[in-house]
Amino acid sequence: MINQAWSKRLVIVALPIIVAVFYFTAVIHFSYTPDDTYIYLRFAKNLIGGNGISFNPGVPTYGFTSPLWLFIISLGGAMGIDLYVAAKALDLVFASFALIVFYFLSYGLIRDVAVAICATVAFSVNAWLMRWAGTGMETSLSVLLMLAVFLFCFRNEYFVAVVLTALLSLVRPEAALIVPIILLDVYLNSLNKKRALNLAAALLLIYVAMIVPWLAYAHYTFGTMLPNTALAKAGFHPGVKELLATGVDIVKTIGVTEGIAVLTLIVSGIVLFTKREKLKGEGNPDRDQTFFLFRQGIIGIGWIFLLPFFYLVTDVNIVSRYLLLVTPIMTILAFSLLYYSMKLSAVKRFVNGGILLLTMLVMMQNQIVYRLIVAPGIAAFEQGMDNCLIPIGKWLNQNTSPGTKVVTGDVGAIGYFSEREICDAAGLLTPDAHQVLRQGNTGDEIIEKKLYKTFCQPDYVIHRAPEPDQLKNDPELLPLLSRPFLGLSLSDQRITYYTLYQVKKISDE
Repeated sequence: MINQAWSKRLVIVALPIIVAVFYFTAVIHFSYTPDDTYIYLRFAKNLIGGNGISFNPGVPTYGFTSPLWLFIISLGGAMGIDLYVAAKALDLVFASFALIVFYFLSYGLIRDVAVAICATVAFSVNAWLMRWAGTGMETSLSVLLMLAVFLFCFRNEYFVAVVLTALLSLVRPEAALIVPIILLDVYLNSLNKKRALNLAAALLLIYVAMIVPWLAYAHYTFGTMLPNTALAKAGFHPGVKELLATGVDIVKTIGVTEGIAVLTLIVSGIVLFTKREKLKGEGNPDRDQTFFLFRQGIIGIGWIFLLPFFYLVTDVNIVSRYLLLVTPIMTILAFSLLYYSMKLSAVKRFVNGGILLLTMLVMMQNQIVYRLIVAPGIAAFEQGMDNCLIPIGKWLNQNTSPGTKVVTGDVGAIGYFSEREICDAAGLLTPDAHQVLRQGNTGDEIIEKKLYKTFCQPDYVIHRAPEPDQLKNDPELLPLLSRPFLGLSLSDQRITYYTLYQVKKISDE
């Protein structure tokens, strides 16, 4: 689209501006902190304090998703940085670096600076990326590592790619699915198949060597190699109805931010595929470009299909941050396929306009979603945390003794601020709750039916319901305080009441 000299100037000027605009936009909601962030913070606090990898001090449990993210946060805390600030600041830094890697990955596939810049601009306003950047979760680190994996795969630097995949697997366990895609890519894109098999074996050995030490430690320490979060998020015995619901959630979550990009990807891909026969003539310079595009796109296309399919068959409770592992690749492929489909067609003189139009449409879609859905949801959730869960946690800290046990389905902020022993009705911290959950009970039902008695004898119970003090007629429970929480999720903006009950002992009667 532009000459080499201007390309260098464009990158030098545009890329820092894109990152700066993203950073200062995301930092506006720096105070937005999901409950899961406080789970990491409490684990990190106990790890630094010499209590091992535990939420309840001295009780090891695999109640977090990313050991790598936990260690990074803990390192910041060990250096004297406030854990809250360390987690959220590093999250923003990793998100910013992810945009830089996104650009290099886009350019590596598209080979046009201006188009790669346009793709980066479009992704920099992605509503889900904006939502999760700076929350203190592992999301930005996972996006950065995922993009780096694909960047080195596209450069055929497979050893670096597989090392990064191992690190990514310690952030998001489902990233292990990238390994067979890399091995397939090595085999399909090698002329010497015997050498390809030897290389694939070496890559697999490196991956296993990097992952096994943690898996062995986790199995020895926690009794499981999979995080409890994976078991809690996955469905138990999903039927057709549950699978359809999960499929709809996947399509909706991707569609609201990537709908235009996915449509562009599909249409442009069909156009290029139907023209493949016309591009086989000897001496056609476009032939190599098209072959390169599809050759390098194998791993990206495979990942786009494989990860959502994995979430579908395991009936995972879809959260937008999970799908940020695939949506950046969708954006890149949309821009690359549109660019080449127009460049190799009769409308090639309009390719610049087509790329700019796609950029504006993708940005417009995401800005609408962010302004109308994400931003209000973030504000409501932040208010709910400040007025509900955090005050309940602080009340427990100030009004109960250190040996107090509390049952709740939302463990993060309550556990972090109360510094009390938490029995988790959702199964993240209390593996014994999984047996009750497998019977079809929800976390709320475990509390309402007092099924928690099978794995915990609490002093206090926290129950959430559409109305306050819903369990006030229970003779074993004494309601102490109730707080409203507006907007537990973007899709649920109803008011939910959290009520703290004291469990009556026989001596209290």
